[in-house]
Amino acid sequence: MALEVRDREKLRKILDLSDRLGELRQRVREDGSSVKPADLGEEVRDIAGSVVTIGLPGALGILASGHKLSPQETLILLLLLNRRIEAGESTLTGREVLATLFPSSYGILSGAALFRPEAPLQSSGAIVICPAGATDLLEASYAVSDELFRSVERDARPTSDLSDDACPYGNHQEHLADMARLTGLLLQRAGSVFDLDPYPIRLFESTVSPALVDRQAEALRNRIAERLSATPEADGFPIADLRRRLRLTEDEELILVALLAQECFAGSGGLDAVDCVKMVSRTPEEVLRKRSLLSPEATLRREKLVEPRIENWSEEDGPDLASGLTIAPWVVSHLLAEGEGSDRTPIDPDTRLEFHEYLRDLDDSDRFYSDLE
Repeated sequence: MALEVRDREKLRKILDLSDRLGELRQRVREDGSSVKPADLGEEVRDIAGSVVTIGLPGALGILASGHKLSPQETLILLLLLNRRIEAGESTLTGREVLATLFPSSYGILSGAALFRPEAPLQSSGAIVICPAGATDLLEASYAVSDELFRSVERDARPTSDLSDDACPYGNHQEHLADMARLTGLLLQRAGSVFDLDPYPIRLFESTVSPALVDRQAEALRNRIAERLSATPEADGFPIADLRRRLRLTEDEELILVALLAQECFAGSGGLDAVDCVKMVSRTPEEVLRKRSLLSPEATLRREKLVEPRIENWSEEDGPDLASGLTIAPWVVSHLLAEGEGSDRTPIDPDTRLEFHEYLRDLDDSDRFYSDLE
């Protein structure tokens, strides 16, 4: 929802205060020896008082009240926000931040506790630590999370630039691209829960707090559903046709799209089978239960939608989750609707699937040659 004009004016004043914090940091960095701690402390207190007087609007206000941010935590947030907006560089070290706000050795050391993982700034997902898991709170770098930055950016836009109406998909490729982004987020989530590396090259670079990945994935999932509802031709998309004909579950559909994304965006030969299962699981218990997604009787293998990257699983015993998986070439062609627009008339999806089902049910080559006559 767009901010009222009055709240956008508040946001402008708050961001002006964040600019002042950025200027303070520059002075401390460039000429720290001549900056008197008393003067610096007085200016920081003046900025903190102005923040309280103005009040935090929009996403910043919801964050501050919901997680009970202290004045010091609010100033840290504003300084990191300034870094992201003004300098185009998203991180500052803990030492740089604290030397600006707490001009004494004791202030720097005691202020480091504000960066702990369990403290509001990190636990709320407002900021992220770089590298993830770093234990030296002063030497580690910090950044405003992507979600918070996008929320503040949205708050700053004029009402006329905002629209809550879902935009229809122009074609099935746009839908597949969104689905690929969703599987990228789900792989990031799996990476934080199960220590899984996401795509070798990511579809987009981001500084994402693990605590926010679930919410980002859910938001994107909802947005995809809204856009599909606004798209009259959505039922004719190749992936929708595949879903109906083979009765794919959402998990199976996500695995197919993840494998498609690996081939199209990462240029790699698929994913490990176990990583596909982790991607659609939230807990270790779900991994054990969803292992059956890759059993010989399950749709993905029964219909030959996926293929082993190496031949080390048994059709009788079920999948070896250490195996690599790739998406079958015919599925790639179907999902991308390859061949359309060429001089030849493309095979429509129904015919392609019917032929695939026919080949699957063949008992021997004699019947095939007999049917050709």
